[in-house]
Amino acid sequence: MGVKLTGPIALLFPGQGTQKPGMGKNLHDRYPAAKKVFERAEEVLHMPVRRLCFEGPVEELNRTDVIQPCVMTVCWAAYEVWRESYGFENVSVTAGHSLGEIASLAAAGSIPWETALLLVKERGRIMAQASHEQAGGMIAIVGLEEAAVEKIREQASEKGRLWVANRNADVQFVLSGEVAAVREAETLALAAGARRALILTIPLAAHTPLMEAAAAAFRKVVDKLPIKAPSFPILANASGEALRTVAALQEELRLQMLRQVDWARTMVSMRAMKVKTVVELGPGRVLASLAAKHIPGVDTWNAEELFIDFA
Repeated sequence: MGVKLTGPIALLFPGQGTQKPGMGKNLHDRYPAAKKVFERAEEVLHMPVRRLCFEGPVEELNRTDVIQPCVMTVCWAAYEVWRESYGFENVSVTAGHSLGEIASLAAAGSIPWETALLLVKERGRIMAQASHEQAGGMIAIVGLEEAAVEKIREQASEKGRLWVANRNADVQFVLSGEVAAVREAETLALAAGARRALILTIPLAAHTPLMEAAAAAFRKVVDKLPIKAPSFPILANASGEALRTVAALQEELRLQMLRQVDWARTMVSMRAMKVKTVVELGPGRVLASLAAKHIPGVDTWNAEELFIDFA
């Protein structure tokens, strides 16, 4: 390939919120390995994955039961191009954000990609069902310190239950909980001077105790998974620590819907591992951009840049 990358390398996989019509199309059209992934995904999922990923419409693509297998397919396609182009000699670690954590298990060889695809399809179905049974919402708050966000959470909790669902960086958080509390948090965050306070298009309280019924259903699926020890460490969403055993991976997945995603700790771990290059395999470059801001001296790429723009 056209770009020389310096190890140690971290492979990162994004989650919900990165989807948009057109995602993965350039990879599909240019690389036979990526095209094969899309074809196989359609067979495995019995879904028109290419139409959904390439054309949308946005309203359909934004459904949680559609987003999850579609984003996973784009991650898998990018991974296959990576595997053919660069291999794994300098790859030291992998991680994925929420949904992307399941892609990271597949990347590390702990579960087959087709199993991961079926797992996220079921995860999406369970979460979609949960959104009908237990209404909830999520709000991204950018530009406020953690203490200010915690104060907002406490005040908004007078309107309903609310938790910190994601700590993505020092001044980037997602709150999750009951709809009235989420709306109150938006008002409070803007009044407190947040750079952005955006209610997300996810109609549920992901990564909170309100997901207990969905998490119980997902645990039953996880417990049947044929998981193997990873070929390189996977950084846990909940703690940022390296997962190296089957038991640790099972525990992480079983509690994934209930626990906070602490991506800030994941970046601390990558710094400690002296990661020199971050490659985001999937749609967008949300995780690569966060790494560029918070890991000094790191080189960051996403799939589109590495395999299309600079190939």
